[in-house]
Amino acid sequence: MLKYALPASLLLSVSAFAQTHVVTSIKPVSMVVSAIGGDQVKIEQLVNNQASPHDFAMRPSDLRKLDQADLVVWVGESLETFLEKPLANLSGKKDIEWMALSGTYLRQFSETADEHHHDGHEEHGDHDGHDHDEHHEEHGDHDGHDHDEHHEEHGDHDGHDHDEHGHEGHHHTGTDPHVWLDPVNAKVLAHEVMEKLSALDPAHKQAFSDNYNTFVRMLDVADKKVRAELEPVKDVPYFVFHEAYGYFENHYKLNNKGAITLSPERKPGAKTVADIRTQIEQHNVACVFSEPQFSPAIVDTLIEGTEVKTAVLDPLGVSLKLSSNSYPAFLEALAGQYAACLK
Repeated sequence: MLKYALPASLLLSVSAFAQTHVVTSIKPVSMVVSAIGGDQVKIEQLVNNQASPHDFAMRPSDLRKLDQADLVVWVGESLETFLEKPLANLSGKKDIEWMALSGTYLRQFSETADEHHHDGHEEHGDHDGHDHDEHHEEHGDHDGHDHDEHHEEHGDHDGHDHDEHGHEGHHHTGTDPHVWLDPVNAKVLAHEVMEKLSALDPAHKQAFSDNYNTFVRMLDVADKKVRAELEPVKDVPYFVFHEAYGYFENHYKLNNKGAITLSPERKPGAKTVADIRTQIEQHNVACVFSEPQFSPAIVDTLIEGTEVKTAVLDPLGVSLKLSSNSYPAFLEALAGQYAACLK
């Protein structure tokens, strides 16, 4: 039987179209990976856009995706607890854990609104003059990331709790895992994704670098636009559905007066509802926000018979199509949701 060797030119063209297979946990992570990877990456997202990462359960097909991936990008164990053991069991798997990156700003649930407004980013250098390239050279490229060592370092899931149904969700202690809602943190992840993709696919290193620089420019433009849009309403008091927006509120200095539920899987009882109604009246709350991932019925109950408005805040950008601009567009969309209800 005759065997034919493929010409070198054809082999090159085949390799040029080979994509890096990246598994992501949630939509905002996919947005950043898509912006940096462009056509050179194939993204598979684990948590459906209509679902919540707080109570997601892994299926056998998800485990296969992890096993076949060239790179796994996730937020961190305190949000995606379901990924901790599977990733620890995958030998030699390259992954990026956003919350574990050295440049990522982490806030605590215990921070008060005043601490948010007056300390926040000033305390952390305000990030504006933050040189990410210098920072990453300083701290290496995280390739030697050891899961067991990392998980010991971060303790036993501070901020996690279980309700009577076994659902797991964060509450008001420990580190807030919603890091994607701070645009500066998005730059930190984007830089790390650029580094990892360049190592996995050196032929497209320049493209990844160009994509990163474009992403930072677009994000800076969106950041200024959002700041200007929210400036007129930054002192208007409101309530959110659950404590998910601290990074965004801290960055733009908004006036969140509280959350309806500590864990999104739990419905507050009658006493809690009565207490929240009292707080809404005391703080002259203008708006109570719900979320597309959870039933808004409790919000309707809270504002019934009042002049308080309601609107949907989408912390995951569920309706946005993945593109180079989807993360900046996500920030702008979220700002528009705030502004429309607070005006």
